[in-house]
Amino acid sequence: MPAHNDLYSRWAQEMRRGGLLRAGERVGVAVSGGPDSVLLLEFAKALAGKMGLVVSAVHFNHRLRGAESEADERFVREMAGRLGVAFLRGEADVARAARERRRNLEATARELRYRFFFSLIHRGRLDKVATAHTANDQAETVLLRLLRGAGTRGLGGIYPALEGRIVRPFLSLTRAQVEAELARRSLAFRVDSTNFEARFRRNKVRRELLPWLEKEFNAQMVPLLRELAARARDDEEYLEQQARERAQPWRVREGEDEKIPTRPLAEFPPALARRVLRQMVAAARGSLAGISHRHIEALRHLATGAESGRWLVLPGSLIAHRDFEWLVIGPEPAEPANADFSFSVTPPTEVTVPQLGVTLQFKIVERTEVARAYNGQEEVWLDPLRLPGELLLRSWREGDRFWPLGCRKAQKLKELFRQHRIPAGRRRFWPVLVSGNEIVWVRGFPVAVSAAASPEASRVMMVLESAGPPVPRRAERR
Repeated sequence: MPAHNDLYSRWAQEMRRGGLLRAGERVGVAVSGGPDSVLLLEFAKALAGKMGLVVSAVHFNHRLRGAESEADERFVREMAGRLGVAFLRGEADVARAARERRRNLEATARELRYRFFFSLIHRGRLDKVATAHTANDQAETVLLRLLRGAGTRGLGGIYPALEGRIVRPFLSLTRAQVEAELARRSLAFRVDSTNFEARFRRNKVRRELLPWLEKEFNAQMVPLLRELAARARDDEEYLEQQARERAQPWRVREGEDEKIPTRPLAEFPPALARRVLRQMVAAARGSLAGISHRHIEALRHLATGAESGRWLVLPGSLIAHRDFEWLVIGPEPAEPANADFSFSVTPPTEVTVPQLGVTLQFKIVERTEVARAYNGQEEVWLDPLRLPGELLLRSWREGDRFWPLGCRKAQKLKELFRQHRIPAGRRRFWPVLVSGNEIVWVRGFPVAVSAAASPEASRVMMVLESAGPPVPRRAERR
């Protein structure tokens, strides 16, 4: 093989033995028109005959640069025609989508671009999509994540394969190698003007930070960071497997909920406990999008340091709570179509609230019985002699005010819900107990100052017991 073909030959050999691309697959090469993607399409087309690949050019128009974006698309279409490969396109108004979602342009562009790639795969047009990320892209990604405080998973950078469908065949090549090969082949390419805009963090890393590190500290920063990412991925794969194996005897799936006993979880090494919790969150909601190290640490604290009944809300409408010796993670319950309820209460009695799936037991208990243990999940002691009127169990209403023990004055329940971080979607059907015109009890809070039973009193007292799902005593939003 002639010397000038050495780069392609080494790359082709790597592809044939590496498993990223397999004989007979329909591979779409993501081509923006930039130098890396242009060379990848050329290489993939040359490799197609030897591996039996069916290659297409895939282009996504972000509509961010007006005429320049349209010119990029024409360029890729013409290149596909010259090489004799199919041209598959998609588009989206990324700027508008970013405004509507209140997200940055880079994240929104990536999300919409990858959604298009996966749509081609799910519709059966392609088996895989290959992107032209290079070793330099890998180095930049590792630096960006390091600056954000990433752990081992984040330091793994750009993975060679995403869900087995998006592959990155150029991660072993540097940008300098790509540019030299383009020059040798006299291949034209497009230059994205936004690559020079300092407002994008990646551009600052690419044009300022990485060159400075290479000049001042180590000229081999790109291969060093690439190797760091590879080692981090190996470590992460091993630890993930260890976490699955250690948790397997303890994890329980009930409906949509993931459960694990808190005692064995607390005995796991922190590195494994964090991964177990991540795996449980991913299983409960289908992804880890929006879940950060802070969320996982909050879960660990809930599992090992909080009392039963405590709970927290995670991104993606996910709720975690302590149910005695169990940690439970699952979707936030949907609000019933008819959430309002109202029941007259004359103790002793039992009231079932279908909207909540709980039964509340109202008992009359003599002073001599107070010491006897009650096993309800929440016990509330009221003094009947201090109740101003008939009892009514109903759902919370806008404008309700309540003065619980431990507070210096009455407050709007809406404000108490906010302080205790009770999700807005659950407030509408939150139960309260009313005596006359005064609220004497709210689920998850101490009883009202005016109706609390004194332990020293020698008169009749009433205990309210809740049978059903555990009652959150205080919610923590993370």
